[in-house]
Amino acid sequence: MSNLLTLVKTLLTLPRKRVNGAASLLTGWWLIRLLWRLRGLVAMTLVVLFVYSTWGWVGLVLLAVLPPVLSFAWRVLHPVSHTWLVNGLTARHRLRHTYGSRWDAVMVACNLHVPAPGGDHITPTLQKVTLAPVGDVLHVRLLDGQAPADFARQADELAHAFGVPEVRVTTTGPGRVELVLVLLDVLDEPVILTDVPPVTDLRRVRFAIGEDGEWRTRNYANIAAEVGGGVPGSGKTAGETSLACGLIQNPAVQYVVIDGKGGEDWSWIAPRAAAYCAEDEDLTAVLAVVEQVHGLMRHRLKTQKANRGEANFWNLPLDPNHPAVFLVVDEVQTFTDTKGMDPETKQLAWQITARLSALVKKGRSAGIVTRLLTQKPTNDALPTAIRDNASVRTAWRVMSKDAAEAILGPIVRDTEVSPVDIPEAMRGIAVVATDAGRLERVRFPFVDEHTAEIIAARVAGLRRELTEFGAPAVEDDQEAEDDPAGVRA
Repeated sequence: MSNLLTLVKTLLTLPRKRVNGAASLLTGWWLIRLLWRLRGLVAMTLVVLFVYSTWGWVGLVLLAVLPPVLSFAWRVLHPVSHTWLVNGLTARHRLRHTYGSRWDAVMVACNLHVPAPGGDHITPTLQKVTLAPVGDVLHVRLLDGQAPADFARQADELAHAFGVPEVRVTTTGPGRVELVLVLLDVLDEPVILTDVPPVTDLRRVRFAIGEDGEWRTRNYANIAAEVGGGVPGSGKTAGETSLACGLIQNPAVQYVVIDGKGGEDWSWIAPRAAAYCAEDEDLTAVLAVVEQVHGLMRHRLKTQKANRGEANFWNLPLDPNHPAVFLVVDEVQTFTDTKGMDPETKQLAWQITARLSALVKKGRSAGIVTRLLTQKPTNDALPTAIRDNASVRTAWRVMSKDAAEAILGPIVRDTEVSPVDIPEAMRGIAVVATDAGRLERVRFPFVDEHTAEIIAARVAGLRRELTEFGAPAVEDDQEAEDDPAGVRA
């Protein structure tokens, strides 16, 4: 039996040109090859014949009815495993019959092969196919001497060869790339959430959907500051609302919001916010809130190691009695851009800017994340002393490359992904940097104000005063210690 199997395996592996004509007829190679190509149909035919010979027509009816019924029941009872199996079988079928059968021809046509002696050629290896919300993903192992840039240059040719609108090329490791055959742009349609799951891990905070249809996450551990900018109506505040709705459900998070619009865009968070200020003209009230957060930072920096055993907040477990504090300043240019202000108001603005600058520079070890949003991403609105220390940056739609660079940095000049190219109708689309430093488009989900109010009311009991954690009371605030003139510079 083993000798017979060895013979069959040898015949199956012989090149076609060595077994043809009379040799093929005499050895029966043509029949073996035909049965192998039709092995699925042959197997199905044998099963049908066996069922009919054993149970007759009743068996055939059961054979036709039971598989879909069992599949439906499986999908209802355990959809995750059912989807995993179906996607795996679909991907395997496409690997063999949709892409594998024409892989060599496509690689040669797109000049991604390497000539071999004797007029033959070698092509990169198509290792597997996986399914993604945007389309199929081809996992490819490169040939020696090839680089991902070779595939990126041929992306348009690959798209035409595979019959898809777009092919995206990403590097997954040394000698490996993924070809994403894009059939659907998942960012075209808005993502509307009727509820937001609570954030349980500040090292993996979901914030937006990527171009591959998967959720993007941020690690807020050891992050001191974040800046974001975009023109009015670009979806900036809506994106921040969805993020806040998840964070405020964590008892080890306290939120402080200062709304420079002076409106009610953030009024939904008032029942849950440790401090909330919607003043756009009374800078004294704004300064009092910023001073309180700054005072908490100084208290933690002085006492944290003695009280908790570590100087760095993020080396300690999250504790509702020692919460992470998120300070959100929306339309921060209201308080930092001093053009047109009278001398007294200008002095208050300098003090606010000084305190924000100190929080951005020193707040990381104290577990305080300062998030500054603006519709005017310029040096006047976001002083370089603040912006250059922000490690997380988000750019919604902006009107100029200078504005894009002010948010994202010089990298935006060297990439095709730019917030300037975001259409006006695509509200909620933004450009962010990945962990690898590459820019990509994402879509922030939309949570309507009524839903946000319900979430805030549901977790209002988690609200704590900052004074409970060592922050000074508002009436005890001291004058700013930093040099405001240095901030202006």
